[in-house]
Amino acid sequence: MKELCEYAIEIAVQLGADYSDIRITDDRSQRIMIIDRSPKEVKDENIYGFGVRVLKNGAWGFASSNKVRKREIEKIVKRAFSIAKASSLLSHEKGISLAAEPVHKDRFVTPIEIDPFNIGINEKVSMLLTINEKMLKVKSIVKAISFFILNRRKQFFASQEGSFIEIEITTVNSDYSAVAVKGNDSQTRSFQAYPKNAGWEHILSLKLVENAERIAQEAVAKLSASYPEEGKKDLVLNPCHLSLTIHESVGHPTELDRVMGYEANFAGKSFATPEKRGNFKYGSKLVNFIADNTLPGGLATTGYDDEGVECQKWDVIKDGILVDYSSTREVAPLIGEKRSRGSGRADAYYSFPINRIPNLYLVPGKKDVSPDELISKVKDGIYIEGRGSFSIDQRRLNFQFGGDLFYEIKNGKKKRMLRDVIYHSITPDFWGSLDGLSGKKYWEPRGLFNCGKGEPIQRAQMTNGAPYALFRKIDVKRGKK
Repeated sequence: MKELCEYAIEIAVQLGADYSDIRITDDRSQRIMIIDRSPKEVKDENIYGFGVRVLKNGAWGFASSNKVRKREIEKIVKRAFSIAKASSLLSHEKGISLAAEPVHKDRFVTPIEIDPFNIGINEKVSMLLTINEKMLKVKSIVKAISFFILNRRKQFFASQEGSFIEIEITTVNSDYSAVAVKGNDSQTRSFQAYPKNAGWEHILSLKLVENAERIAQEAVAKLSASYPEEGKKDLVLNPCHLSLTIHESVGHPTELDRVMGYEANFAGKSFATPEKRGNFKYGSKLVNFIADNTLPGGLATTGYDDEGVECQKWDVIKDGILVDYSSTREVAPLIGEKRSRGSGRADAYYSFPINRIPNLYLVPGKKDVSPDELISKVKDGIYIEGRGSFSIDQRRLNFQFGGDLFYEIKNGKKKRMLRDVIYHSITPDFWGSLDGLSGKKYWEPRGLFNCGKGEPIQRAQMTNGAPYALFRKIDVKRGKK
């Protein structure tokens, strides 16, 4: 692999490239889905190939192939170079200038205890069938869905600057749902995904089978739950729920390519523009967001990004103030930064690396506060668990979020179950209302496994961790009338 990578760079240099790099990747994915008592999808596949980037006269050229051999590499490098030259003719500005990055010669491997690909298909199918059987035995459950998704990427990266990096990333994920029906009404309750860069030991730690009956019973209970009273309510949100709110209202708005308008054609720009950096009040003083692509088990913990930039840890929001962004080598210089934050990632060998959300988490409170203590501070509110529907505008300001399970809070106590709760807010107002955090003991590294961005769309994964959090006076509505 090193010889092939070096050959690609040699060809690019001979052609006159200002910069070039190559990624050779071998992506293995295994997906098993069970619906009710029947396997509906059992897939185990490898996607193997390479992609080449060439920079010439301030413009990119990119090409790829699934034929990993010398003759094909030469052909693809020449194609990428010709695309870069053609693109440079259309540029009306000074063009692309890359942030500097030290030369790296390294290897990074996800630490695992049990190789998930050494666990037999039959064993995995059997576990999912057991989960579904437990859910279907609960009265009023009419459908059960469960799955495993396992990924492993082996990648070799080389750049014209002299870097040669090998990575091997293993990711495991599982989820299941029960659908309850009564009359013309239905409700769904999920054991929601807790993906992690880890081995099969993480799947075992989730106690999937042990929780199946409880999930089904909660789905049934949702059928007879009460609708919420609409109006301003205090909210106590659990880490799983917050992971999506963080992702949409903090993660995407602080991607520097979106901030600079690169993403305007797909999912919008961002209100968190560069002049706000260092002075804009994003939230209350309790709001501290750290990006950490070195987080053990983090979904974006890959050692290096797909531009060969070493993974880092940095502040994004500190004491409520916007201080930084995620960035790539291309966009970092646009705000005067000399180095990328290492957020350039591609979902396959045939994709061009783009600016992606890092492992981004809300820092827990300094005191050992429990979720029950947060609830005790609420006179009239709602406790929300898990992810549900969401919507956010094209500048990442106005949003709406639902959840998976809801309980009324009255006079400091969690009371009756509620259903179909949604809340509305504006990003700085919402984070400005943060008034309490649980301690480190209750912090969870939840995350997203399938974040879509770009045209053509790419999918990426990242951890969005959080403690339990208390928000004051948020606008609550009914999801159904």
